[in-house]
Amino acid sequence: MINSVLESVFFKNVSNLDEQFVASKFTERFFVKNQVVFNQGDLGLEMYIVKSGSLQIFLQENDKIIVVGHQFPGESIGELEVMHYNHHRLASVSAYEDSILWMIKKNDLEDLIQQYPIVMQKIFFNVSERLAQADRKIAYLAFMDSRLRMANLLLELYDNFGFKSENGLQINWKVTQQHLANMIGVNRESAARALQGLQDEGLIQIHNKTITLLDLLRLRQLANDANPLGTREWHSTYKYQINIDKSPL
Repeated sequence: MINSVLESVFFKNVSNLDEQFVASKFTERFFVKNQVVFNQGDLGLEMYIVKSGSLQIFLQENDKIIVVGHQFPGESIGELEVMHYNHHRLASVSAYEDSILWMIKKNDLEDLIQQYPIVMQKIFFNVSERLAQADRKIAYLAFMDSRLRMANLLLELYDNFGFKSENGLQINWKVTQQHLANMIGVNRESAARALQGLQDEGLIQIHNKTITLLDLLRLRQLANDANPLGTREWHSTYKYQINIDKSPL
């Protein structure tokens, strides 16, 4: 959780910032777990910054869902459509857990950008990071089977939520098999088989709802480390230290 919208990446280190003026442009919105913030195709004339909780960005066709990203406290969503000439949402967003968001309308955001042009640069940087995530996601879905997709996903989760423990390299983000499946575009059964196969190979261990990487080098070799930039961080400003979903794997 962050206490003020001024702590977000958009307003940190901005010179001569009128904090009261900036804060007055935002209003709080509360969303319960699984509540939709907006749907793909909706008219998008607002940007949101996460105060607390987390969001998932997803595409859906019939009953199939592909999760293409997540946003956490201090991060934003919806800025691309607000600034683009076509204001329709490119994907759907829902609350992954109970969440509080700050909302700013298009006209107010444009006022801030006019007064603080560096905010536009920060928006561009933010969008470019999500584009890098999307590029990796496309590589998973286009060229890899479920086992390789899962290996790559676990490497991403480690780079964003990982820490060294006495048992190995643990991922400090507890998610369900269904959510892991949605993140790599497979059904839950395929995700379960992929996880079990990686356990059988001695690459990972799942115990008490925690995923531990036992052999990072072999996992990277298996994944072909399909990542030319050398990093799998979702957002370079943050290293996540949270437990979101306490449901068992």
